[in-house]
Amino acid sequence: MTVPWLEIEEYRDQDNPAGPGYSLYTWQVLFACQVEVLPHQEWVKMRWGLNASALFEEALERQRLFLESQYGVRSEIGVEPADSRTLAFRFINRPGEGLMVAILGKIHARTKENAQESGLSFYNELKSTFPYDYILVPALSRQDFLKLSGKDILDEKDDQADIVQIKRLEIPIITGRDSPFLQGVWRSGPRSHEQIWRLLAASSFPLLLNVSLRCTVLYEGERERLLKSAEEISGIQDQKLNEQTLSLLKQWNKGYTERRLVPWKKFFYLQIHMASTRKLSENPSRIIGTSIALSSNGESHPGYQVISPRNEEKQAWLKKLGHLDLIFSGSYLPVSRLSEIADLEEVFAVMRLPYSPPEKGLTDVTYKAARKLENQ
Repeated sequence: MTVPWLEIEEYRDQDNPAGPGYSLYTWQVLFACQVEVLPHQEWVKMRWGLNASALFEEALERQRLFLESQYGVRSEIGVEPADSRTLAFRFINRPGEGLMVAILGKIHARTKENAQESGLSFYNELKSTFPYDYILVPALSRQDFLKLSGKDILDEKDDQADIVQIKRLEIPIITGRDSPFLQGVWRSGPRSHEQIWRLLAASSFPLLLNVSLRCTVLYEGERERLLKSAEEISGIQDQKLNEQTLSLLKQWNKGYTERRLVPWKKFFYLQIHMASTRKLSENPSRIIGTSIALSSNGESHPGYQVISPRNEEKQAWLKKLGHLDLIFSGSYLPVSRLSEIADLEEVFAVMRLPYSPPEKGLTDVTYKAARKLENQ
């Protein structure tokens, strides 16, 4: 059996405690695998359906099943797991090497020995459930692990090094300091991510896109606060705001609140960050944000926003991203944690694996072959 490299250290993020007993889980273990994206000619041989269109639908369903299987909260307890199990898709472009697709896993344990066992168990589960449309090759050495995790980009100390977070837009309903805020939702089309892969592959400097996932819950006090906020918003009257516009804003908030309060809803922390060795312009964030906050069927919605750390916070953000920690960048929502929480449909809209279209694939996109990694 292939044994992946396990990066084990005594470390715990003290800023964001998880469920009861989290402080006892002082050992962290990480592993990384490269994901090889097959050429269309090889991928199409895997279809069970009648044509390539059916294959594409099957592939998306396998991705959805894989993502839903990452949810590990026992509903009868209703608390976050203390082990902070986290999954991250990491897309890295180093010019001249091709676009590298990687998946990283992290889990905490009480002892170093438990960390070793938990890390291997997490890896074996991942290997067994990952969509078979892709070839998964684990990092077998620390050198391979560092390459897949993008440590060279995250550890860049140059003043030009940069990191941003892409979030759903939070927008005030009315003018004024005490206005309640609305939040957008993540949604995308089956092929809207294509321009993300093309954007990353076209970068002339090292660029890393990270999408991380950790299961969580919405606590009873937060549900009550969310419902109270919805009631307050439904009663807002403002003569400065067009009556029809205000009515539409209230309808949006009503639908949003109902979506969050559905019984047995599966919630995850879902965070999207981009890091680079160069100062990031607004263009990459705009393309990524547009792709995963897609307006469809002519419907308008709040969209996305880009958050940058203060200069003194930048290195802390990069370090947290390296550890697959949560990064809280502030929020105006009545339940601020909702700024980082998404439901399963949003997770599926954001965490999407690349594919190769027929014939020549995506224009100017070359995926780094994973099979070579073991021999480097």
